[in-house]
Amino acid sequence: MNILKLIKLPDLVTIVNALLGFVALLMVARGEIGSASVLILVAALVDGLDGFIARNIENGIFGVNLDSFADFISFGIVPAIAGYMLINEINPYIASGFTAAYLTCGMLRLARFNISSKGKDFIGLPVTASGVCMALLITVNADPRILAGSYMILSALMVSSISYPKIQDRKILMSVGIVLVLSIAIYSVQDIHFVNLIPLMMVICYLLSPLLYKVKYATR
Repeated sequence: MNILKLIKLPDLVTIVNALLGFVALLMVARGEIGSASVLILVAALVDGLDGFIARNIENGIFGVNLDSFADFISFGIVPAIAGYMLINEINPYIASGFTAAYLTCGMLRLARFNISSKGKDFIGLPVTASGVCMALLITVNADPRILAGSYMILSALMVSSISYPKIQDRKILMSVGIVLVLSIAIYSVQDIHFVNLIPLMMVICYLLSPLLYKVKYATR
């Protein structure tokens, strides 16, 4: 089987996602954790473009599996190592245990996704959302103790059976993309940390969306 014949347009975008994750790993190794976190956010934008192309132009089973490998690098391995470097400053045992749990749960979440039937919702928090959440927390200089707690919460949500909505509305996706691009640009040029609080609040709202949904219908 010729591997080149299996590659479609969205797969090329997926490879860019993986390469961004690889460069982010190199930055973490150099101690440039803030810059690595920015690349995680850029990888999330690329991942969204990948999904858009796959839904609207072409896709294939090869791309589904390739996407999981890329996501594991960019939103699993990179956030775990970046978090370890930061939390290690207060407690190396907590840093090792909590980031290892995050990495393991992210891997399990992706494996379950690949063998599950694709419904209208995600089962468990997507690893992309987890990686973006951790990257944003790092860019706003969250306390290492907050980072440690966030790793455990996100780990539990990824392997849970909680339903998370698949956001496919183009207007919503475009709005989120614009906010994220502006935040990345301002943070990268001016190093203004609080600018990423806006996309962080958006991600937190998504994390809480199943609870908000239940409260909404419970009060009817």
